[in-house]
Amino acid sequence: MRGTQGKRVKAMHISTLIFTGIIVAICVLATLPFIMVLGKDAPFVTMPYDTVDRVMTLAGIGPGDVFYDLGSGDGRLVIAAARRGAKAVGIELTRVRIWYSRVLIKLAGVSSRAEIRREDFFAADISDATVVHLYLLTETHEKLKDKFLKELPAGTRVVATGFPIPGMKLLAENPEGTYYGPIRLYVV
Repeated sequence: MRGTQGKRVKAMHISTLIFTGIIVAICVLATLPFIMVLGKDAPFVTMPYDTVDRVMTLAGIGPGDVFYDLGSGDGRLVIAAARRGAKAVGIELTRVRIWYSRVLIKLAGVSSRAEIRREDFFAADISDATVVHLYLLTETHEKLKDKFLKELPAGTRVVATGFPIPGMKLLAENPEGTYYGPIRLYVV
C-alpha cells in the first residue's frame, strides 16, 4: 500500500512539474515580443490600443487603402487596418515578433487582408501604399523621407506617431499621441 501511494505522489509531482513548465513556457512566449530590444533603427515600444484607433482615424483608413506599417512590431496596427477593410502589410525584422504577429493576425481572422513580411523597410517595395505608418525615431523618419518622395505616388498619406518627419508637408495632427509626441499626418 505504501509503495502504491508513493508512486501516486511521485506521479503527481511529475505532473505538477510538467504543468508548471508548460505554463512558464507559454508566459515566456507570450511576453517575448514585448521585451524592449533595440532594433536596427528603433526600439520596440508597444502602442496603446486607444492610440492605434487614433492613428486609424487620423489616417482615414478604409476599404481600398493599402496600409504599410514600417517596423510593425506585434502587428496591432496591421490588424486594425485590416479590420477597417484595408489591405495591410507589416514590415518587420525580428523573427519572434513576426511569428507572434502572424499568430495574432490568424486569431483576429484577417489573414486574407493582412500579412507580415520579414524585410528591411529601407529596401522594401512600398510603391503600392496609399498609407504608410511609422513609429520610429526622428533620425529614421528623416532617412525614410527620401524613399517616400521617390517611391510613393503623390497623395500618399504618411502617419508618424511620436516623432516628426522633418521636411514633409504636415496635413493634420492629433496631440493625443504617445508619451513621445503627437500623431502627425503628412502627405507626399
